[in-house]
Amino acid sequence: MALACIVLSVAVAAVASAQDDYDWDYETSPMDEMAAALGLGALGGLCCFFIFLPLIIGLLVGIWVYKDAEKRGKSGVLWLLIVWFVAFPIGLIIWFVVRPPIGGEKKAAASSERRCPNCGRAIPDDARTCPYCGKNFEG
Repeated sequence: MALACIVLSVAVAAVASAQDDYDWDYETSPMDEMAAALGLGALGGLCCFFIFLPLIIGLLVGIWVYKDAEKRGKSGVLWLLIVWFVAFPIGLIIWFVVRPPIGGEKKAAASSERRCPNCGRAIPDDARTCPYCGKNFEG
């Protein structure tokens, strides 16, 4: 890709400098020819910039998604591939919608949680009385 951009820039500069082959009605100086060649060469460089800009942005977003997914307990490689190959911006939006909190998905509450038989609220395992309704458990 970089080689193609270089070749494009050189070709544009060569075309700009080939003004001697044409019969012009006015006199041009070598400085005018050089300015035209540099201007077209800069145009070729600008085209290369706009070709590489999306590639660089895609690479940086991919690295961020990989690290973010790994930090959140998901497969970084899988999400990197989803973001890159599912129409880039749509894959990134999907990641923002479904990504879990940092540290992975929250585990379901333990089913062995102790509850007050009087009010039904969760209480600490070592409680002797319910902090909500005052029911005494020792008996």
